[in-house]
Amino acid sequence: MALMKSMTSEVISAESGSTPSFGERLRGHRRVLGWSQERLGFAANVSSRHVSCLESGKAQPSRAMVLRLSDVLSLALRERNTLLVSAGFAGVYAATPLHAQAMASVNRAVDLLLAQQSPYPALAIDRCWNVLRVNDGARRLLDTFLDASRVPAGVTANLVKATLHPEGLRPHIVNWSEVASLLLERVERAAQAHPTDDERRALRDEIRTYPGVVRLPVPEPGGAPAAALRLRHGAHELTMFACLTTIGTPLDLTTEELTLEALFPADDVTERWFRTPPPRNEPSGR
Repeated sequence: MALMKSMTSEVISAESGSTPSFGERLRGHRRVLGWSQERLGFAANVSSRHVSCLESGKAQPSRAMVLRLSDVLSLALRERNTLLVSAGFAGVYAATPLHAQAMASVNRAVDLLLAQQSPYPALAIDRCWNVLRVNDGARRLLDTFLDASRVPAGVTANLVKATLHPEGLRPHIVNWSEVASLLLERVERAAQAHPTDDERRALRDEIRTYPGVVRLPVPEPGGAPAAALRLRHGAHELTMFACLTTIGTPLDLTTEELTLEALFPADDVTERWFRTPPPRNEPSGR
């Protein structure tokens, strides 16, 4: 993990305000994987000298070469576009809005998955954990444990921020240190794996400013098969674990970056709570 952090900050200069060149981006992606120039050259069927010239700017890549290198490095579609643009070519992968007609089949799948998860919670989120859609179970959960009127603007619309912010779900998370450590590691790993993604870095940098977050201990494996989220508010105490679903073989940025996060009850009490219709006077937030 430390190696990935140092390589990211050393090679990708976007954080210092300058725009990385194609060579700098290529070197950054290669080093994040821990590959040598020889290994990348072998995988891309070019010489290590050519890789060196591409990284130093002594040689300019063709469009086909950029796409080949992107494929060899297993870059996300957004990063393939960024690499193409840095080499002077147009990006080839679109970012179609989820509500567009062309996304009708994806929308149908999302709606079906959200509906099938009820009465348990499910949320559709993008690559930065921004909430795009929720089902009734998730809405009930958030209405019960999150007082939106007290949370700063923009926090409730992001799953990570809503979990870690001191005015969000944090006061009701019994095992907050454990959950926050795992979530922070997930955000850090995403930012390091995608070093040219400004939005991922911005999310990481923001949550690092939340009280207590930077002092979180390194998460350690436990005896349970999955990490649990334990929430308590008044008489309600729920225990859940998450399951993530993504769309296979994506050809569009929106489709690739879409994730469905489903929460399942980890005990009988939580299962009964979700399966029992809420009383009209059920408390909301704090």
